[in-house]
Amino acid sequence: MNGLGTSAISTAAFADKSAASTDDMARTAVTVDAVRDILVHLDGSTQDLANLAHAEMIATVFSAHVRGVITHAIPAALVTLEPELERLSAAFWQNDAALFDKAEAQARQRLLLLGAGTDLLRIDGMSHELGRAVAQFARAVDLVIMGRPYGGSSRWPDLLESVLFDAGAPAFVVPPEASHPKDPDRILIGWRDTTECSHAIAAALPFLKNAERVFLVEVRETNSADPRASPPAADMARHLARHGIAIEVRSVANGTSPADGLLNEAALVGAELIVIGAYGRSRLREFLLGGVTRDLLTKSVVPLLMAH
Repeated sequence: MNGLGTSAISTAAFADKSAASTDDMARTAVTVDAVRDILVHLDGSTQDLANLAHAEMIATVFSAHVRGVITHAIPAALVTLEPELERLSAAFWQNDAALFDKAEAQARQRLLLLGAGTDLLRIDGMSHELGRAVAQFARAVDLVIMGRPYGGSSRWPDLLESVLFDAGAPAFVVPPEASHPKDPDRILIGWRDTTECSHAIAAALPFLKNAERVFLVEVRETNSADPRASPPAADMARHLARHGIAIEVRSVANGTSPADGLLNEAALVGAELIVIGAYGRSRLREFLLGGVTRDLLTKSVVPLLMAH
C-alpha cells in the first residue's frame, strides 16, 4: 500500500541487456534526441513567469531556440448611438491597447534575459481567432509550452485544444504552482494502449532519455486485485529499454478516478513530469477535452507533457 489510497503495486524493471551491461552504459551509448525549437505562449499575466522559466530550463538542457508568442484578445466593439458611451468605448480600447503594448515590451525583455536564441511574435485578434493563429506556428516547432488552462481560473482552454488537436503538436503544460523548474529526473507515463499515448511518449523521448527513473503507470479499468501489467504495457517498456531508458512498470487501482490514481502515484514516486495522451471527443467539428484529460489539466501541480 502506498498510503495515498491506491491498492498494492506490482513493479517490474526492464532493461535491454543486449544493448549494454549496465544502465549507465546503455544511456551513454544512445544518441539523445533533442528539443531544438520551442514555442512558449505568453499573455501578459503572472503565468508568463512560470512559462518562461520552463522554456529557459528546456532550452538550456537541449540548446533550443525559444519563440515567444504573445496573444492579445481584442475586446468586442460596443455599438451605440450614445455619444458618451462611444467616447467611453474608445477610451477603453485605447487603454487596453496601451496595457498590452506594455505587456509585449515586458515579454520581449524577459525573452532577451533567457540567454538562448529567442524571438517574439504578437498576435492580436478576437478570442475565437487566436487558436487557429497559434496552431499555425505550433506546427513548425518541437514543443509548445502553455499554462494550465483549468483550476482556479480558466485561461486559454481553446488555445490548448487548437495546439493539440488542430496543430497536432505536443504541449508542455505548466501549472501556476510550478514556478521553479528543473530538468525532470523522475518521470511518470500515464499508460493506455492508444495512439494518443504512443504519440505523447514519442514526443517525450528527449526528456525520458535524460531522466534517472521513469515509471510506466497503468491505471486498471476496474478495481481488480490483479496487479500485473498488461502485455501492451510490457511491450512499451521493452521498446523504451531499447532506447536506453531504465523503466519500471506499475499497475494501480482505479480508485476514485483514473486521474486521481495517476496523480497519487506521481506524488508517491516524486514525479517531476507526467506524460499523458490527450483525449477528446468531437462535436460539430470541434474537439472537446475528455474527462481524464480535463481532470489532469485542472488538478495537476506537476507539469504535463501531452500529445494527441
